[in-house]
Amino acid sequence: MDRLLLDERIRADGSVARTWARREGVRIALSDDDGTRGALSIAALDRVMSRYGRPLEAGVALDGDALDLEDGHRLSRLRYHAAVDAIARDYLVWQRPGEAPLAVLATHATAALRYLVARLSDTEPVET
Repeated sequence: MDRLLLDERIRADGSVARTWARREGVRIALSDDDGTRGALSIAALDRVMSRYGRPLEAGVALDGDALDLEDGHRLSRLRYHAAVDAIARDYLVWQRPGEAPLAVLATHATAALRYLVARLSDTEPVET
């Protein structure tokens, strides 16, 4: 897969905005329907996922879409219905070679990544 859907959200006007990621050499490029565009290093992605991520529950199958990155890193999207949730939620799962996968709510991780891209491009994040 060359492009991964990170998150979908509903804007104030009722339309849907999506955030996508794709591999761009040793970086990950983000593009958003709101116009936010930019690239982050895999190290930046690792920091966000490590900061907010929690170990993926044992037995959860990673059968969703995935984006394979440099050095065996992998970013996956997972829809999972935890026992404490009324409905299934979307998660981003970060896999590093030799380590347990980390899961983060897709909305949380994507918001942090969009913020970093906006800050690096000296634009203000778009409020949706």
